[in-house]
Amino acid sequence: MSSKPKIIFDTTAINRLEDSGTDSEPLMRGLETGYLICLTAMSADEIISITKNPQRREALLNRFGWLLSSARCIWPPNEVVRLHVIAYQHDPSRYDWLRVDVRAREYEDAIPRRAYPDDISLAQRKVQFELEEQWAKSWKSLRPKLAEIIARDPKQHLASFRDAAEASTNPGGVLWGFGKGLFDHATGNKDDGITDDEVKAFIRVCPPFRAACYALVMAWYNLSLSPTHVKIPKAGRNDLMMAAYLPYCDRFLTQDFAQHRDLSDIALVADLQTQVTFFEQFSQSFNPIPAGND
Repeated sequence: MSSKPKIIFDTTAINRLEDSGTDSEPLMRGLETGYLICLTAMSADEIISITKNPQRREALLNRFGWLLSSARCIWPPNEVVRLHVIAYQHDPSRYDWLRVDVRAREYEDAIPRRAYPDDISLAQRKVQFELEEQWAKSWKSLRPKLAEIIARDPKQHLASFRDAAEASTNPGGVLWGFGKGLFDHATGNKDDGITDDEVKAFIRVCPPFRAACYALVMAWYNLSLSPTHVKIPKAGRNDLMMAAYLPYCDRFLTQDFAQHRDLSDIALVADLQTQVTFFEQFSQSFNPIPAGND
Protein backbone atom coordinates (compact mmCIF):
# COMPACT_ATOMS: atom_id res chain seq x y z
CA MET A 1 0.00 0.00 0.00
CA SER A 2 1.29 3.46 -0.92
CA SER A 3 2.47 5.73 1.87
CA LYS A 4 1.81 8.85 -0.19
CA PRO A 5 -0.61 11.28 1.44
CA LYS A 6 -4.11 11.28 0.01
CA ILE A 7 -5.72 14.48 -1.25
CA ILE A 8 -9.31 15.22 -2.26
CA PHE A 9 -10.19 18.30 -4.31
CA ASP A 10 -13.39 20.20 -3.72
CA THR A 11 -14.87 21.80 -6.84
CA THR A 12 -13.64 25.22 -5.70
CA ALA A 13 -10.08 23.88 -5.57
CA ILE A 14 -10.40 22.50 -9.11
CA ASN A 15 -11.64 25.93 -10.22
CA ARG A 16 -8.69 27.65 -8.59
CA LEU A 17 -6.30 25.14 -10.16
CA GLU A 18 -7.77 25.91 -13.57
CA ASP A 19 -7.57 29.66 -12.94
CA SER A 20 -3.82 29.30 -12.41
CA GLY A 21 -3.39 28.26 -16.05
CA THR A 22 0.13 27.24 -17.05
CA ASP A 23 1.40 28.32 -13.62
CA SER A 24 -0.33 25.22 -12.22
CA GLU A 25 1.71 22.76 -14.29
CA PRO A 26 4.53 22.30 -11.73
CA LEU A 27 1.93 21.74 -9.04
CA MET A 28 0.07 19.26 -11.25
CA ARG A 29 3.27 17.28 -11.90
CA GLY A 30 4.16 17.35 -8.22
CA LEU A 31 0.72 16.14 -7.25
CA GLU A 32 0.99 13.22 -9.68
CA THR A 33 4.31 12.03 -8.24
CA GLY A 34 3.95 12.88 -4.56
CA TYR A 35 0.30 12.33 -3.69
CA LEU A 36 -2.60 9.99 -4.16
CA ILE A 37 -5.36 12.11 -5.66
CA CYS A 38 -9.03 11.42 -5.15
CA LEU A 39 -11.72 13.20 -7.13
CA THR A 40 -15.39 13.07 -6.32
CA ALA A 41 -18.46 12.31 -8.36
CA MET A 42 -20.14 15.24 -6.62
CA SER A 43 -17.54 17.62 -8.06
CA ALA A 44 -18.00 16.06 -11.49
CA ASP A 45 -21.76 16.59 -11.23
CA GLU A 46 -21.27 20.22 -10.16
CA ILE A 47 -18.97 20.90 -13.10
CA ILE A 48 -21.30 19.21 -15.58
CA SER A 49 -24.17 21.36 -14.27
CA ILE A 50 -22.46 24.57 -15.51
CA THR A 51 -24.71 25.84 -18.33
CA LYS A 52 -24.06 29.58 -18.66
CA ASN A 53 -20.44 29.17 -19.71
CA PRO A 54 -19.90 26.00 -21.79
CA GLN A 55 -16.25 26.96 -22.40
CA ARG A 56 -15.62 27.10 -18.67
CA ARG A 57 -17.38 23.77 -18.19
CA GLU A 58 -15.20 22.18 -20.87
CA ALA A 59 -12.02 23.63 -19.36
CA LEU A 60 -12.91 22.30 -15.91
CA LEU A 61 -13.81 18.88 -17.33
CA ASN A 62 -10.43 18.81 -19.08
CA ARG A 63 -8.76 19.72 -15.79
CA PHE A 64 -10.78 17.03 -14.02
CA GLY A 65 -9.72 14.51 -16.68
CA TRP A 66 -6.08 15.52 -16.38
CA LEU A 67 -6.18 14.94 -12.64
CA LEU A 68 -8.10 11.72 -13.21
CA SER A 69 -5.25 10.28 -15.29
CA SER A 70 -3.38 9.64 -12.03
CA ALA A 71 -6.32 9.55 -9.64
CA ARG A 72 -9.49 7.72 -8.76
CA CYS A 73 -13.03 8.95 -8.37
CA ILE A 74 -15.39 8.29 -5.45
CA TRP A 75 -19.18 7.94 -5.70
CA PRO A 76 -21.53 10.73 -4.50
CA PRO A 77 -21.98 10.83 -0.70
CA ASN A 78 -25.43 9.20 -0.78
CA GLU A 79 -24.03 6.25 -2.70
CA VAL A 80 -20.98 6.04 -0.43
CA VAL A 81 -23.34 5.82 2.55
CA ARG A 82 -25.52 3.24 0.81
CA LEU A 83 -22.58 0.98 -0.04
CA HIS A 84 -21.34 1.05 3.56
CA VAL A 85 -24.80 0.36 4.97
CA ILE A 86 -25.32 -2.60 2.64
CA ALA A 87 -21.89 -4.04 3.48
CA TYR A 88 -22.51 -3.67 7.21
CA GLN A 89 -26.00 -5.10 7.01
CA HIS A 90 -24.68 -8.13 5.12
CA ASP A 91 -22.25 -9.12 7.88
CA PRO A 92 -21.74 -6.71 10.82
CA SER A 93 -19.18 -8.95 12.49
CA ARG A 94 -16.82 -8.86 9.50
CA TYR A 95 -17.48 -5.31 8.37
CA ASP A 96 -14.37 -3.21 7.67
CA TRP A 97 -15.06 0.21 6.19
CA LEU A 98 -11.71 0.31 4.40
CA ARG A 99 -12.66 -2.81 2.43
CA VAL A 100 -15.86 -1.31 0.99
CA ASP A 101 -15.30 -0.39 -2.66
CA VAL A 102 -16.57 3.18 -3.24
CA ARG A 103 -14.66 3.79 -6.47
CA ALA A 104 -16.86 5.32 -9.18
CA ARG A 105 -15.39 3.69 -12.25
CA GLU A 106 -18.30 4.82 -14.39
CA TYR A 107 -17.30 8.44 -13.79
CA GLU A 108 -13.65 7.64 -14.46
CA ASP A 109 -14.68 6.25 -17.83
CA ALA A 110 -17.35 8.80 -18.78
CA ILE A 111 -15.67 12.12 -17.92
CA PRO A 112 -12.58 11.86 -20.17
CA ARG A 113 -14.65 10.52 -23.08
CA ARG A 114 -17.65 12.82 -22.42
CA ALA A 115 -19.71 9.64 -22.58
CA TYR A 116 -22.95 11.11 -21.29
CA PRO A 117 -26.05 12.64 -22.92
CA ASP A 118 -25.73 16.10 -24.49
CA ASP A 119 -28.58 17.50 -22.41
CA ILE A 120 -27.20 16.30 -19.07
CA SER A 121 -25.89 19.77 -18.10
CA LEU A 122 -29.37 21.28 -18.02
CA ALA A 123 -30.73 18.27 -16.15
CA GLN A 124 -27.91 18.39 -13.60
CA ARG A 125 -28.33 22.12 -13.06
CA LYS A 126 -32.05 21.62 -12.41
CA VAL A 127 -31.35 18.82 -9.95
CA GLN A 128 -28.66 20.82 -8.14
CA PHE A 129 -30.93 23.82 -7.64
CA GLU A 130 -33.91 21.71 -6.55
CA LEU A 131 -31.89 19.75 -4.00
CA GLU A 132 -30.36 22.90 -2.51
CA GLU A 133 -33.76 24.60 -2.31
CA GLN A 134 -35.41 21.59 -0.66
CA TRP A 135 -32.49 21.23 1.75
CA ALA A 136 -32.65 24.84 2.95
CA LYS A 137 -36.44 24.85 3.14
CA SER A 138 -36.69 21.66 5.20
CA TRP A 139 -34.11 22.80 7.78
CA LYS A 140 -35.47 26.33 8.08
CA SER A 141 -39.00 24.99 8.60
CA LEU A 142 -37.80 23.59 11.95
CA ARG A 143 -36.70 26.98 13.25
CA PRO A 144 -40.08 28.19 14.66
CA LYS A 145 -40.66 24.89 16.46
CA LEU A 146 -37.20 24.88 18.01
CA ALA A 147 -37.54 28.57 18.96
CA GLU A 148 -40.68 27.72 20.94
CA ILE A 149 -38.87 24.95 22.80
CA ILE A 150 -35.97 27.26 23.67
CA ALA A 151 -38.36 30.02 24.78
CA ARG A 152 -39.97 27.60 27.24
CA ASP A 153 -36.62 26.23 28.41
CA PRO A 154 -33.62 28.55 27.78
CA LYS A 155 -31.28 25.76 28.89
CA GLN A 156 -31.99 24.15 25.54
CA HIS A 157 -30.20 27.02 23.78
CA LEU A 158 -27.11 25.86 21.92
CA ALA A 159 -24.58 28.64 21.40
CA SER A 160 -22.29 26.91 18.91
CA PHE A 161 -21.95 23.89 16.67
CA ARG A 162 -19.73 22.28 19.30
CA ASP A 163 -22.61 22.58 21.77
CA ALA A 164 -25.00 21.14 19.19
CA ALA A 165 -22.66 18.24 18.44
CA GLU A 166 -22.33 17.42 22.14
CA ALA A 167 -26.09 17.63 22.68
CA SER A 168 -26.71 15.46 19.62
CA THR A 169 -25.11 12.46 21.34
CA ASN A 170 -27.37 12.56 24.39
CA PRO A 171 -29.99 9.83 24.78
CA GLY A 172 -32.60 10.54 22.13
CA GLY A 173 -30.19 13.05 20.51
CA VAL A 174 -30.50 14.05 16.87
CA LEU A 175 -27.27 12.32 15.85
CA TRP A 176 -28.91 8.95 16.39
CA GLY A 177 -32.07 10.09 14.64
CA PHE A 178 -30.15 11.34 11.62
CA GLY A 179 -28.17 8.09 11.58
CA LYS A 180 -31.33 6.01 11.66
CA GLY A 181 -32.80 8.06 8.85
CA LEU A 182 -29.72 7.64 6.64
CA PHE A 183 -29.47 3.92 7.41
CA ASP A 184 -33.13 3.15 6.80
CA HIS A 185 -33.16 5.21 3.61
CA ALA A 186 -30.19 3.24 2.30
CA THR A 187 -31.90 -0.09 3.02
CA GLY A 188 -35.36 1.05 1.96
CA ASN A 189 -36.73 -0.07 5.32
CA LYS A 190 -39.65 2.18 6.29
CA ASP A 191 -41.13 0.03 9.05
CA ASP A 192 -39.03 -1.64 11.74
CA GLY A 193 -35.74 0.10 11.05
CA ILE A 194 -32.43 0.10 12.85
CA THR A 195 -32.48 0.73 16.62
CA ASP A 196 -30.60 3.44 18.49
CA ASP A 197 -28.07 0.93 19.82
CA GLU A 198 -27.53 -0.52 16.35
CA VAL A 199 -27.02 2.86 14.73
CA LYS A 200 -24.60 3.86 17.50
CA ALA A 201 -22.55 0.76 16.77
CA PHE A 202 -22.48 1.53 13.05
CA ILE A 203 -21.57 5.18 13.57
CA ARG A 204 -18.68 4.02 15.73
CA VAL A 205 -17.18 1.65 13.10
CA CYS A 206 -17.95 3.60 9.89
CA PRO A 207 -16.16 6.99 9.67
CA PRO A 208 -17.81 8.05 6.37
CA PHE A 209 -21.26 7.41 7.86
CA ARG A 210 -20.27 9.16 11.09
CA ALA A 211 -19.08 12.21 9.14
CA ALA A 212 -22.31 12.28 7.11
CA CYS A 213 -24.36 12.20 10.32
CA TYR A 214 -22.41 15.09 11.80
CA ALA A 215 -22.87 16.99 8.53
CA LEU A 216 -26.61 16.76 9.20
CA VAL A 217 -26.04 18.01 12.74
CA MET A 218 -24.17 20.95 11.23
CA ALA A 219 -27.05 21.70 8.87
CA TRP A 220 -29.49 21.42 11.78
CA TYR A 221 -27.47 23.92 13.80
CA ASN A 222 -26.70 26.33 10.94
CA LEU A 223 -30.18 26.54 9.44
CA SER A 224 -32.52 25.60 12.29
CA LEU A 225 -30.83 26.95 15.42
CA SER A 226 -28.11 29.55 14.85
CA PRO A 227 -29.02 33.23 15.36
CA THR A 228 -30.42 34.75 12.18
CA HIS A 229 -28.75 38.13 12.80
CA VAL A 230 -25.29 36.56 12.45
CA LYS A 231 -24.47 36.91 8.76
CA ILE A 232 -21.56 34.46 8.61
CA PRO A 233 -21.71 32.41 5.37
CA LYS A 234 -23.00 28.86 5.83
CA ALA A 235 -22.03 25.84 3.77
CA GLY A 236 -24.72 24.56 1.43
CA ARG A 237 -25.97 21.04 0.93
CA ASN A 238 -23.24 19.77 -1.40
CA ASP A 239 -20.43 21.39 0.57
CA LEU A 240 -21.64 19.85 3.84
CA MET A 241 -22.38 16.37 2.50
CA MET A 242 -18.83 16.20 1.16
CA ALA A 243 -18.02 15.44 4.81
CA ALA A 244 -18.56 11.79 3.86
CA TYR A 245 -15.35 12.04 1.81
CA LEU A 246 -13.16 13.26 4.68
CA PRO A 247 -12.11 9.80 5.98
CA TYR A 248 -10.74 8.98 2.52
CA CYS A 249 -8.03 11.64 2.55
CA ASP A 250 -5.31 13.20 4.63
CA ARG A 251 -6.09 16.62 3.19
CA PHE A 252 -9.31 17.99 1.77
CA LEU A 253 -8.60 21.02 -0.42
CA THR A 254 -11.19 23.76 -0.77
CA GLN A 255 -11.23 27.48 -1.47
CA ASP A 256 -14.66 28.05 0.09
CA PHE A 257 -14.59 29.79 3.48
CA ALA A 258 -17.84 28.31 4.84
CA GLN A 259 -16.99 24.79 3.71
CA HIS A 260 -13.49 25.06 5.18
CA ARG A 261 -14.87 26.15 8.57
CA ASP A 262 -17.74 23.66 8.71
CA LEU A 263 -15.85 20.61 7.47
CA SER A 264 -12.99 21.41 9.86
CA ASP A 265 -15.46 21.41 12.76
CA ILE A 266 -17.07 18.19 11.53
CA ALA A 267 -13.68 16.47 11.26
CA LEU A 268 -12.94 17.48 14.85
CA VAL A 269 -16.17 16.24 16.44
CA ALA A 270 -16.21 13.09 14.27
CA ASP A 271 -12.67 12.26 15.44
CA LEU A 272 -11.17 12.30 11.94
CA GLN A 273 -7.52 13.07 11.28
CA THR A 274 -8.20 14.85 8.00
CA GLN A 275 -6.91 18.40 7.55
CA VAL A 276 -9.30 20.70 5.69
CA THR A 277 -6.99 23.15 3.91
CA PHE A 278 -7.46 26.19 1.71
CA PHE A 279 -6.16 25.40 -1.76
CA GLU A 280 -4.18 28.65 -1.93
CA GLN A 281 -2.46 27.84 1.35
CA PHE A 282 -1.59 24.36 0.08
CA SER A 283 -0.29 25.53 -3.30
CA GLN A 284 1.83 28.32 -1.83
CA SER A 285 3.53 25.95 0.59
CA PHE A 286 3.70 23.08 -1.87
CA ASN A 287 6.77 20.91 -1.52
CA PRO A 288 6.56 17.87 -3.81
CA ILE A 289 7.48 14.54 -2.31
CA PRO A 290 10.13 12.81 -4.48
CA ALA A 291 8.75 10.21 -6.85
CA GLY A 292 9.14 6.62 -5.75
CA ASN A 293 8.13 7.19 -2.13
CA ASP A 294 5.79 4.20 -2.10
